[in-house]
Amino acid sequence: MFRRILVWAACAGAVIVASADTASAQIRRAGRSSGVGENYHVEASFSLWRPDTHIVVTSESLGIPGTAIDAVDDLGFENPTLPDFKVTLRATPRFKLRFGYTPIKYTAQATLERNIIFNGQLYSVGLPVDTELEWHAFRGGLQFDVVSVDRGFLGFIVEAKFTNFRVDLASPLVSEFTDVKAPIPTVGGIGRVYVADNFAITGELTGISLTIDEDEGRYFDFDLNGAYYFNRNVGAHFGYRRLSVHYGIDLDTGDMKLGGIYFGAVGRF
Repeated sequence: MFRRILVWAACAGAVIVASADTASAQIRRAGRSSGVGENYHVEASFSLWRPDTHIVVTSESLGIPGTAIDAVDDLGFENPTLPDFKVTLRATPRFKLRFGYTPIKYTAQATLERNIIFNGQLYSVGLPVDTELEWHAFRGGLQFDVVSVDRGFLGFIVEAKFTNFRVDLASPLVSEFTDVKAPIPTVGGIGRVYVADNFAITGELTGISLTIDEDEGRYFDFDLNGAYYFNRNVGAHFGYRRLSVHYGIDLDTGDMKLGGIYFGAVGRF
């Protein structure tokens, strides 16, 4: 899937570069800029994201392998509405600092329909279980735009994703938790083009895949959105985001995929 995304992103990047160059030439011929463009120092956004949920985790203890627990089928997770915050500081026309935070939290109650082993403990079929999952996804990094014109840009990104992931399973007989914390370096690309004076389309893909000894990890974050700016300071955006994380550390594993639409507001200063 990500191979297809990468191919798509490369094609989209080529289109963005061509569109940006065309727009730049038109601007130079006209002798002035039009529309909103990339005329800001700080860009901040708040969004509400409603992704479909796929989460499967295993947790071992004392050499006892854990069951692959499906958060939706086994624990009764439902699709949440999640907030997302982003800030971009535009230091120069080509150089930007980026920060973001997505607090992800699930709570559920379910009666088990099969035996599961979590963190070395047996949770028997028919047992009621309360589950809480918290996933704090921070990100921060640098963006450099190789192509930068008033009507668009094409650049590359170097970021660090800070992941704090915890799952708690509580029943009348036993309670256990697993906790994973890790900084994850990622690289990627981003492109934006103004298809109209006040409407821009932005595509972004960052990620990494690593294997060290027998441990492995993958992290990919894809975002495609359109933004309409009512004026130079206020706008609204609508898009699709897919976040995919996989880790395998000793006998602990996690496979998490969240993908869905979002909408929100954009402010520029």
